[in-house]
Amino acid sequence: MNNHPEHCAGSIYSAKSWVWLVFSLWYFFPVYYMPLTPFGKTLLVGAYFLFVSLYLWAITLSPQQVWKPILGISLLALAITPYTPGSGTFFSYVGFLVGFSYRTKIWLAVTAFLTFMIIGMHFYFKYPLPYFAFPALSGLITIGIIGYVEKLRLEARISQQKSYQEIEQLAVIAERERIARDLHDILGHTLSSIALKAELAEKLLTQDKQEQAKQHLSELHQIARNSLSLVRQTVSGYKHRGLSGEVMELCDKLRQKGFLVELQGDIPHLTPRAETAIILALTELTTNVLRHSKGNHCQIEFRQNDDKILVCMRDNGDVKSLVPGNGLQGIQERLNALMGDLQSSVNKGCEFIISLPRNELHQQGS
Repeated sequence: MNNHPEHCAGSIYSAKSWVWLVFSLWYFFPVYYMPLTPFGKTLLVGAYFLFVSLYLWAITLSPQQVWKPILGISLLALAITPYTPGSGTFFSYVGFLVGFSYRTKIWLAVTAFLTFMIIGMHFYFKYPLPYFAFPALSGLITIGIIGYVEKLRLEARISQQKSYQEIEQLAVIAERERIARDLHDILGHTLSSIALKAELAEKLLTQDKQEQAKQHLSELHQIARNSLSLVRQTVSGYKHRGLSGEVMELCDKLRQKGFLVELQGDIPHLTPRAETAIILALTELTTNVLRHSKGNHCQIEFRQNDDKILVCMRDNGDVKSLVPGNGLQGIQERLNALMGDLQSSVNKGCEFIISLPRNELHQQGS
């Protein structure tokens, strides 16, 4: 199994970006008005790179783990403040991380604690208000509000998406029930006709009326062929719409277990055999996530390139290594039968990429 899969576009934490680090350059502003020794300059630069490392680490973690870099940045700001008031810049990033990651009560409590800490440091180190306390407090509070609002927007967007998906799922369920009724009507009428023709043919054969019996058997054969064609058309339509419904059901199952689910890309129309393979694969992967993942975010993405159909599923669970079991081996075998593949990697969570050749796309009108 390939441990270097193709990159899956999109990020679980798209709201938090490394681009925000541009604003952290304000940290170096005191260099222009404060005399610094070579040791002070080295300490200033070293503390900045440590801050960048902590921030980049923070944006990859789940809310349950992000407290570690938040604590690290706060302690770093506390340690570097005696040497430069530029440390107040770090509190803006702490505010954003806390506002984005935690509920209202925790956000307010942490913000209040840090506010008192900043005020205390301001009086202790006696920096001019515009150089330390003002940027530290304004950044902590205003950027924290931005992070909190961004979290609310993300939750609202996910809730809206879930509502749309539920509506679509209800439509799929209604369509399935309609197809089931159609199948019942088709098979009920057909089987009655077949039973009647077979009974008549049997009686005619016992009466040695072979020509008439052949006629009934020929009609029985035609009825069976016509019915088989109708059933195939109906079942093909059922399967053709089944992948969307199954994906919606799997997403809902993950949400019920506390996962934030992102569904990206358009679900393709696949041939029945490919659709069955994808459904079984995603079901198995979802089961693995629910059993073994300790994360709370999951992303499912459908996309296509020039020669492949790709389905990417990733989570942010705390997984150190991946040992393929019977379930993953079964997925691989089913995909190999379709000239497909399953790739996996472990990097701040698990990522699986299912690939199938483009010729498994369902051709409309065929």
